[in-house]
Amino acid sequence: MSQWIEMGKFKELDEAAKKEASRLAEYALDVALDPAQVIRFEEAEDGFLLLIDKDFYKFYQGI
Repeated sequence: MSQWIEMGKFKELDEAAKKEASRLAEYALDVALDPAQVIRFEEAEDGFLLLIDKDFYKFYQGI
């Protein structure tokens, strides 16, 4: 099972949330990862969390 890293909090799945997810999806494609497998939104008590897979996070941070 993958571990997930929180990349952002949004009150709703609005244009700003979709834009950030799209930006991360482009980066995932650049490093040959399937965005559907490494990026997700999770409903939280006060909105939505944008999460990325821990391994993708390592690429993203250059680790």
